[in-house]
Amino acid sequence: SSVRHALTASGADAGEVIEDLRRHIEEEAAAANLTVVTAPDVRRLLARIGAPEPVVTESQKDSTRESLAKPEVHPHTGKRPGVWLLALGVAIPAITLAIEWLTGMCAGAFFDPLPSLWHVGLVAAVPIVNALVWSAVARGAVGRRRFLGWANGFACGVAVYYAFLLLPLLLPGLFAIVFFGWGLLPWAPLLAFISALFLRHCLQRMPEAGGGPLPGFWRGLLLAWLALAVVNAPVWLTRWGMETAVSQEPAARQRGLEWLRRVGNKEVLLRECYGRTPAAERMDVLGWLFVGDKAVTPQKARELYYRVTGKPFNSVPAPTVRTGRGRWAGIDDWSWDSDQGGDRVGGRVKGLYLDSSRIDAVVEPDAATAYTEWTLVFRNDSKRQAEARAQVQLPPGGVVSRLTLWVDGEEREAAFGPRGRVREAYQRVAIRQRRDPVLVTTCGPDRVLMQCFPVPPDGGEMRVRFGITAPLTLLDSGEAMLQWPRLAERNFTMSEPLRHIVWAESPSELTAAGNGLRAELPKPGLHALRGQLRDTELGLHNARVRRDATSSEVWTKDTFVQPAALVRQRLTETAATPPPRIVLVLDGSDGMEPTYPDAAGFIRRIPSGIEVAVLVARDTVSTLGGPGFKAGVDSLNKLAEEVLKLRSAGGQDNAAALEEAWDLAAGRAGGVIVWIHGPQPVMLTSAEGLRQRYERRTTGPTLLDLQTELGPNRIVEQLDHITDIRAVPVAGSLSQSLDRLANSWQAGVKTFTVERTRSAFDESVAPSGGRGSLHLARLWARDEVERLRGARRIQEAADVAAQYQLVTPVSGAVVLETQAQYLASGLEPVDAATVPSIPEPGTLALFGVGVAALLGMRLWRRHRLAAGQR
Repeated sequence: SSVRHALTASGADAGEVIEDLRRHIEEEAAAANLTVVTAPDVRRLLARIGAPEPVVTESQKDSTRESLAKPEVHPHTGKRPGVWLLALGVAIPAITLAIEWLTGMCAGAFFDPLPSLWHVGLVAAVPIVNALVWSAVARGAVGRRRFLGWANGFACGVAVYYAFLLLPLLLPGLFAIVFFGWGLLPWAPLLAFISALFLRHCLQRMPEAGGGPLPGFWRGLLLAWLALAVVNAPVWLTRWGMETAVSQEPAARQRGLEWLRRVGNKEVLLRECYGRTPAAERMDVLGWLFVGDKAVTPQKARELYYRVTGKPFNSVPAPTVRTGRGRWAGIDDWSWDSDQGGDRVGGRVKGLYLDSSRIDAVVEPDAATAYTEWTLVFRNDSKRQAEARAQVQLPPGGVVSRLTLWVDGEEREAAFGPRGRVREAYQRVAIRQRRDPVLVTTCGPDRVLMQCFPVPPDGGEMRVRFGITAPLTLLDSGEAMLQWPRLAERNFTMSEPLRHIVWAESPSELTAAGNGLRAELPKPGLHALRGQLRDTELGLHNARVRRDATSSEVWTKDTFVQPAALVRQRLTETAATPPPRIVLVLDGSDGMEPTYPDAAGFIRRIPSGIEVAVLVARDTVSTLGGPGFKAGVDSLNKLAEEVLKLRSAGGQDNAAALEEAWDLAAGRAGGVIVWIHGPQPVMLTSAEGLRQRYERRTTGPTLLDLQTELGPNRIVEQLDHITDIRAVPVAGSLSQSLDRLANSWQAGVKTFTVERTRSAFDESVAPSGGRGSLHLARLWARDEVERLRGARRIQEAADVAAQYQLVTPVSGAVVLETQAQYLASGLEPVDAATVPSIPEPGTLALFGVGVAALLGMRLWRRHRLAAGQR
């Protein structure tokens, strides 16, 4: 109307000119590709063709100001954004996110694309941003155009990342679309990215005052990649450090190890210890870009976990990994047990638990022996069969003399035979036939490996029991100590409420430190300890038993041979012989620092005149106090002060330090190595050098092994046959155990020597001393096996072990399900009448009731007979 007023004032035909102007404006708008023509566009076009300027009144100016103050919304005169963009860019990505989060399909079969809530938020941003842009374009709203440009770039960045991540699944997804209908899921990121580009094009064609390109694409893209880099940095940086730490170059290895100790993510490192599925390995495109094709194997990852943390990887619960759920739970390959049927404990198995634990012991104080039965019940809550494996620390000098498995509620006793034969039978029946066997073999001095398969799935249980014959540790002539067996390593989980139910009985007084066990008198002449102990308390509540200080000789009739033989045990007391030279080896691994004050106190208590050297196992072996040996109070005090200054870090290789210690201690006859250390879960270097030293020099220095914390010891496992390696009895705390060791070297101190012999049994001559049980014969057989092994008469040693039903380094025990399986393996289960046993309390009570009933009936008959005679 303002133009009409201007034309009328000039005397021109207003209608004709306006029609002409309208035609020119439409042509100019079409040439400029304008789908919506605004007032500023009209004024600009009028000025271009030389039309008269419109007269703007005050009311029109006010109206223009109000319109500029509001977000301008215009009816969309162009083509609306298609519904297909809403489906591909919003619906499919949102549905894919929901399905993966609820079912874990990709996490169970391939890899986890949503390992954290941060990843969920980033993925959710893609359909949300696409929906906002689609809505703005559809409504023609341009007020938030700059924000939407940045957001669109961010969504494109996230979508590109996940499209690249799922690249290996795109081709299989095409077939899945046809056959299963789920093939669009791996295509969702790529479809979302394409939709985002189309939406950006539509957004860019929307008019805006002043014009100009749509901002924020590259900046939004970089912002998305920066956010993804931050949330994935712990994984990438840790895996880069792992790859560097297993390099062939020593300098690179040390650099990678230090990097992992400083900034490595322990959770990521623990996950790598359990390996990844083959599908996850193939799909790890980004991992290949960062570390190439030099993937770190699970075995190497386990070594690195120890080197970084100082702990065995299976001493902590298995990592939490989001896997398939519901109907997709069965495709969870992450929990596959790669160590099943092998000769090592391996990683924790998901869903496998120790459901109950019971320890019963009978002590013979005068014979200084004890028999302990440990009954374990395993429960499997997972969806597949599982193998329970554990490394059991036996009491010093102990030997497994019984093995029982419950099959369909019935007790089945084991067959004892050569080590290789029983293991082959177990693997054939358990792993290939998937039936119900249990196997026990040795895995180092005073250690056995127990494994049973299959523990049934879905809450199924498996119950095993093994008996242990062991000598007591003599504290003095009138007191001895019984140590409980303990779990040194396991692949199952113990829930927090679990307690070991403990019962021990003896004809002499029994006591225990702490309040975990209670002393009782169940009947006259019988003492007992009972209670419930946590797993960590088994080593702290050792039982103490009083014994007759004058009892030095006991005997038993050995019925394992025919004719029966006489096994005699003599206890002799001799003066201690202090070693001329002691080499103390300290483990520098993380967690050992609290033990250094006890080690320093031990050094101060070493008798004067003994040469002492201290080696510390770190990344390199270091010698405290400089080269050479120290003796005398002042020198030992200075060594102790240096020990107090030590700091521990990571997990250290102790094999090299032990080799160096052997060379030092072997310089004088009678030298002793005292090794104070934590668990040694991996062999970082070979123990062949140490093995060769002991094999070539049978009078080599004695190695006294004192492990401060339960766990595997791979070094000692490799030296299983070396008789000069002995465990230091742990009596109470570490300080108390070291005090006993140092005091044993003081002048005038008496030590105890136990000697067991076998001879022909003469029925006409009563043996001297008290009579003991058949456990004396079993301990003699254990000594005999060690003697025969030392003489390299392996077959004879295996025959003796099988005859006396013992698990030794040359023999093992296995329970199979059927007699046919035993025959196929060349084995014979033992007669149930020959196995040691502990009568159940209920059995004893029933026996007592039966005896009382018989006596009552006999007395009643006598009374009736007497009455009849009267």
